[in-house]
Order: sequence, then structure tokens, then C-alpha cells
Amino acid sequence: MAQKPVAQRRPSALSGSSPGYALASGNDDESDLNHLIFGLISSPSAHRSTQNTSVTHASPAPYQGTTEEAYYAAHTPIANLPYDLEELLIEAYRERAQAQYPFFHWDTFLMWHSEWKNCHSSDLMGRAWQGFFINLVYSTSLLLLRRAHVATYDARSFYSNGISLLPSVLQQPDRVLHVQAYLLLSLHALHQSSTERIISLASTTVRQCVQQQLHLSETEPESLDPNTRIAIQVRRRSFWCAYMLDRLVTTTFDLPPSISDTMITVRPFSNIEDRDLLQVAAVTPPDSELPDSPRYTSISPALHILQCRRIQSEISAVTLRWDYSPNFENSPEWRIRIMSELEQYKSRVQKFSDPQSKGYTSQRWLAMIYHYTLLHLYRPTKSNVVGPAGDWSVQASSQACLMFRRTQIDRQIAQPWIALLVQFQSGITLLYCFWATPPEHRTENYDSLDVSDALRACSNILAIMADRWPKADCLRDVFELLAREIPLVDRPNKPPVRLSDKTVAAIRTHLPQVRSLVVHRSVLRMIEEMISEDFPRSVDIAQFSRPPSVAGLLAPIVEPTVQHNVQMSSGSANFQLPFSVQQPFDYGNGNTDMENLDVDGLLSFPGVFDYESWM
Repeated sequence: MAQKPVAQRRPSALSGSSPGYALASGNDDESDLNHLIFGLISSPSAHRSTQNTSVTHASPAPYQGTTEEAYYAAHTPIANLPYDLEELLIEAYRERAQAQYPFFHWDTFLMWHSEWKNCHSSDLMGRAWQGFFINLVYSTSLLLLRRAHVATYDARSFYSNGISLLPSVLQQPDRVLHVQAYLLLSLHALHQSSTERIISLASTTVRQCVQQQLHLSETEPESLDPNTRIAIQVRRRSFWCAYMLDRLVTTTFDLPPSISDTMITVRPFSNIEDRDLLQVAAVTPPDSELPDSPRYTSISPALHILQCRRIQSEISAVTLRWDYSPNFENSPEWRIRIMSELEQYKSRVQKFSDPQSKGYTSQRWLAMIYHYTLLHLYRPTKSNVVGPAGDWSVQASSQACLMFRRTQIDRQIAQPWIALLVQFQSGITLLYCFWATPPEHRTENYDSLDVSDALRACSNILAIMADRWPKADCLRDVFELLAREIPLVDRPNKPPVRLSDKTVAAIRTHLPQVRSLVVHRSVLRMIEEMISEDFPRSVDIAQFSRPPSVAGLLAPIVEPTVQHNVQMSSGSANFQLPFSVQQPFDYGNGNTDMENLDVDGLLSFPGVFDYESWM
């Protein structure tokens, strides 16, 4: 991949509108977009035939004209875009998408942008593949900014123009470009309200990586020169970004992963700034890995997220087993292992991040991912909710709602569709614990002020995001109906028996759409139980005493003093992630790593991952 020096762009806080241009939000009607990509999903190899055939059959282009006219339609808006809007859109993508999923080498992307923007009409066909990426980045940026259009430029037109050029990408001999195209389509889908499209694209992207063998270290080219070493880093970034998207989607919807962790041998990408990659690659011996930077870089947040997605994948590897209920639901061993890894994640975030960063690179956002991961360690049911599962789930779901609400108030995140679904799941889990747990079995954490705050936060989140996506009205309404009828404190003289017929009927009218949006089996089971069955309440409570809480949330949290700077405070300067060298954990057998673990300590709820206490 050729490298050319590109002038650095000025940073942008993206907190306000660009002066002189009207910014407006759009609607949620996007049903006509699915046909543009489902042909691609079903048969991506079809695009490697002639270009006109590809456009006609595999992925119909919205632009009804000749191929040359499609090139002009995709090029003209880019060439005529005012510089301040160009800066706004480029910086929005860099700060809100590239920071999480750095599958572009940024200087190379800026080179593509410059070449496409200044392309002569005679070169449009040869550079059409660049036009796909530029148009899709602009469309995604507008979604990230939560604006359907800027002045006369709108997200749907950029998207449609980009899709018309997709066959040009798939005709390129560099297969990593194909994967990057899938990744960009997946990122775009995250900020649209189509559950089906998100699931399909995330899975297809990983399958493309597997088809190109990007998951295998043994298929990497020999690192004989600096450009090849950079290409290897881009290759690794592309695979691991696809992995992160896949694990985000499969965890959210409770689905099996598209590739097993045990089949992956490729190393994580290096913690090196893009602007330093060429220099580092030039001085690194051919038989050596590029050394990680000992400092916080723009790549560090993505490595943090990758570590947590890998932990979530380990959780799913247990909870999705056919024998989970009899063999693992009440087993502490695998949860001890997960908690140990989460402590490593939390420690690394505390020591190796920028406390002043905002949005997707902030410690608050990384803390929210942490709390949501904790929520997946237990699946509350009527049979286990009176034990640690209920107490743990109350704390984890409360913190997941509260943490997201704080990030929402900061106005530094784009609030993707999956975030809405995750908050709905957290709120339903919290309500279910109160529905299923009789008062005499509730721990102190059920009385925490965080509970009522979390329910209010969840209600606000769903209301705000339903304003953006009318399709989410059903989620907001179902949550509000349940929250209104499930008491946080039972009345002794009149304990709840069953949800009212009116509420049940209203919820059932929403269920078909809720099922299609949420997908998550455990969450749908909780809703079905709450509307179909009586409140589980004990007849004789005299024999019961209040159970102890899972320690952590309400107890004082003593955090070690952390020196906050951009230099890693540990002795090692290597940003090597733990999972890149560890062997897969055999949950069915004894493990010597468990012998030195403090079982009671690790199974205690770890408390609030609150970055404000570190400052």
C-alpha cells in the first residue's frame, strides 16, 4: 500500500454546527435501503464479474443511468463540498468511528479522499473504488452526527452514490479492500434501525475475513519491507475490527459467533499511531513484530474494546452451550476466570487511557462496556433469581443504564441502534428481577437508590431514542407498561398478583415487532413470563431471613492511586493483550490457573467502574 505524505487536519470537537449551513434531522423510513446490500450478502463473489452485470443483478444501484453517469453522480458532490463541511464530516468519522474501528490507515484514507476529490473525469472509472469509500464515510459521518443532511448534502444520497460504486471495489485485486468495504457498510448499518441488516452484515464481514484467511497468522505475507509491514497491520486491523463488530452483534442479540475463538491465530494489531507506522516499520528488523508504543495512542481505545469483546466472547462460549443450565449456570469456576480477565481490562483502562478524552475514547464509555459485560455473567430466571444471579443482575443492569445516561448527557456519542437495544435489555432485566424476587429474598442492593435512578434513566434513554427512531416506539411503550405495574416495594397488605389484563393486552400487541427488533432469547423470555404468569411470591415468609448482598456496589470502593498520564505506569512498555498468548480455557476440566485465585473476592460484584474517582 503506497504511502504519501498528507497534511494533518486540524482537530474538531464536533460539538456544534458548521456556521452558515442548515443542519436538520431526517426520518426513519429506510425500507428501500435493504435491497441495495442483501444481494451482496447472499453472493459477494458475484460482483467480480463485469461491472454492469454486478450493478444490475447482485446489488441494484439506486442511480438509474449509465455507469459513466453514476461515476459523475458520485463524484460531483464530493468535489463541490465546501471545505468546512468536508472538515466536519472527515473529523466526525475519525473521532467517532475510526477511534473504535481503525480498519483504515488514516493517512492512506486521506490520500484516497484527495485523489477522488481532485480526480479528472477521464480517471473516474479507475478511481471509482475510492469514491465508494469517500461517499460511505460521508454518509456514516452524517449519521454519527445525528443529522440526515448538511445543507443540500444528505446521508441517503451519499450512501446511494457509494453503493453504486461498490462493484468497483470488489473488482480490485486487494482482498483487504473488499473486507474494508464490508466493514464500512456494517458501521453504517449500526446507525440505522434495521436489526436484520446489522446481523447480516456483521456476519458476512467475518465470513469474508475467513474466506480471505485473515484470521490466520500463517497466511500473512512475509514482512520484507516497510510497506508490507504496514499492509500486515491494516490486514490485522481489518480482521479484528470485523471480530469486534461480530462480537458486539452476537452478544447483543444472543447469537453464536461467526467464527470460534479457537480458530483464530492472528495477532492483535499494534498500538502505534498511523503517522508513526512507516517510521517504525522502517527500523524494525524483518523477523520482528512492530513494537507497541509505550504511550497512549489513538489506537489504544480500540485495543481496550477488543479485549472486552474477547471477554464477552468467552462468556457467550459458555452461556450458549446446550448444557449450560445443568452444568454451568451454578458453576463459579468459569465466572472466576472471566472476573480475573475483567479486572485486567479495568486495570489497563485505568493506567493506559486519556482521562480528558470524550465520547468513544473516554474512560466512561469503556466503563459502560465493562458494566454491560458484567450483566452477561448471569441470566436471571425464576429459579436462580433469589440467589447471586438476581443480586448481581440488579447491580450490573443499574450501572449499565446509569453509565449510558451519563454518556448520553455528554452528547459525545452517536447513540447507535444497538445501544438502544442494550438499554432496553438492561431495563427489562432490572424489572424482571423485581418481578421474580419476593421481598423476603431481596438483598440490600434491591433497596439502592441507584435502582430507581436507573429505571428513570432507562425510561429517558428509550424516550429520547424513540424520537430519533419511530420504530423504537414499541420498546419504549413495553418498558413503560412494565415499569408502571411492577412495584419496587410490595405493599404488605396487598402484594402484587399479576399484571393487569389491559397492560398484558397492550404489550402483546407490541410483541411481534419487539421480537423482530430485540431477538435476544433470554430478554424475550423475561417479557413473556412477566405478562403470562403470576408474580412469584412465597406463601409463608416467616422462615426466611434477608439474604446477604453480593458485595461491591454499596460498599466503599477503595481504588489504588493511579498516576494519570499518557505514559504507561507499569514496568512493561508492551501493549500485549492477555488473550493473544493465553490458551483457550477448558471449562470442563480443572485448571491450574484457578488455584491462586481468591474465589470469594472475585465473585463479589466489583463495584462501580467510576473514572471520576481516579482523578
